[in-house]
Amino acid sequence: MESRLRREPEVAPGRAPAERREALLDAAHAAFARTGFRRTSMEDVAREAGVSRAALYLHFRNKEEIFRSLSERLHRDALAGAAEALAEAGPIGPRALRALETKSLRFVELVAASPHGAELVETSSRVCGDIAAAKEERFAKLLADALRRAAEDGEIDLEGAGLSAAAAAELLVQASHGLKASAASPALYRRRLADLVRVLLAGLGASG
Repeated sequence: MESRLRREPEVAPGRAPAERREALLDAAHAAFARTGFRRTSMEDVAREAGVSRAALYLHFRNKEEIFRSLSERLHRDALAGAAEALAEAGPIGPRALRALETKSLRFVELVAASPHGAELVETSSRVCGDIAAAKEERFAKLLADALRRAAEDGEIDLEGAGLSAAAAAELLVQASHGLKASAASPALYRRRLADLVRVLLAGLGASG
């Protein structure tokens, strides 16, 4: 116990509470990826971070709260990156593809990199389903807005396809979910996602 207490400054010194929390989340991410959610204890996370369990409990009540905080951070960063991609200048196809990649590719990479990927996906669905649903809803609105603007600019023809911007966005999002679930690797997911965006937008009259 004494040795763990002496290690605590690895995370704590000179850092604001928010920075200490981020460092703890980084440590938890490494622990979950290595041993899975079920086999990882609060003691394991504390050891990974170089802090005492007492210090860890100052920030998180249990490992479910840690996992939810990790999910919230991942989804927040992914959504911010996707919004930035959609706001860029240029044709809608490349922007939509970058947005979809930014939203999902990191999750695909994390699952593929861990021997406990399937368990982490199941845990995420069970513990963090509401977080994912809220971010998916926000992303769908951002994508629909970008498609609507592309239609107003004459780049795509939503009316000719009999689709609203929201319906077209939903098609892209739901299809990308299917690709994510079935892709054997991040590289394969990226290739299939590029094909999906190209084919769907070609159907809406986009060129290139």
